[in-house]
Amino acid sequence: MREQDITNISISSLLENFELRKDDFLCEGCLITSKICLDKMARRLLFRHPVRLNASLIILCSKGSISLVSNQTCYTLSEHTMFLNHPTAIIQAEAYEDAEIYVAMWPDTFMQHINLDLKLMTGLLLKVDRNQLLYLDDKEWGDIMRSISDICSEETYRNDTFTKEIIRSELRLMIYRICRVIDHYTDIGEMTSKVMPHDRHERYFERFMQILSRNYIQERSVGFYAEQMNLTPKYLTTVIRKASGRTATDWINSFVILEAKNLLKYSALSIQEIAYRLNFPNQSFFGKYFKNHTGLTPSAYRAND
Repeated sequence: MREQDITNISISSLLENFELRKDDFLCEGCLITSKICLDKMARRLLFRHPVRLNASLIILCSKGSISLVSNQTCYTLSEHTMFLNHPTAIIQAEAYEDAEIYVAMWPDTFMQHINLDLKLMTGLLLKVDRNQLLYLDDKEWGDIMRSISDICSEETYRNDTFTKEIIRSELRLMIYRICRVIDHYTDIGEMTSKVMPHDRHERYFERFMQILSRNYIQERSVGFYAEQMNLTPKYLTTVIRKASGRTATDWINSFVILEAKNLLKYSALSIQEIAYRLNFPNQSFFGKYFKNHTGLTPSAYRAND
């Protein structure tokens, strides 16, 4: 049975159903769990239904396996694998086999709070969608586990004068170690040097993606995004292509089509209601747009799901 709508949840709302344990860590909006054994209780609660998590999510599997779906792509985590899920992606867990996992999640503002060098990470974010599941070697796994252990152990010293800065330093170290793994497995160094030669293009791309993620449901015009960034549409298209290898229109369409697919798959909304939700003038216009990008009508896509 389809849900009436896809649930949007934040870290705070997630914690209403999962009580923090003694060795879990929560600070400045960042949640890092100690080991979670996916027993029968967890099976009933953990992402049982499709949800849109308003936070970056990382799952590290230390034992067993877990199958999940992220934006309609199936993944199976096994021992020493790391799964990355970006904000606004829809995730649903489907099956567990004696799994033990660690989870880290944080909101968009978190990286600025701990003073990460965002310029180093822009290129990585381009690749996460295509490389959401990574297999770690023993050293990579050990480094990240050591970071998690060190962060959680700092909870003991919360009243210490320097604890806040120590925790921020440990968090930066953990995230940089995760980024190093992504960098290693996606050859991002070569991509960064060839596709994104100018910091200015990277900054424009990052800003464009921020605006797009907030407005794609209502706005599909390149002109709208160019105006928000005080650029001409032609120049915006040029810098986005140089930064990402895709045009601004491509990015806009990919966001809209993914949202349409998610609503067709997970919601009980009629196709006409979905068309209005996505700011199309009518169902016919939406149907032509959807078929042009997917090769299927919305009703055929829903029937085939």
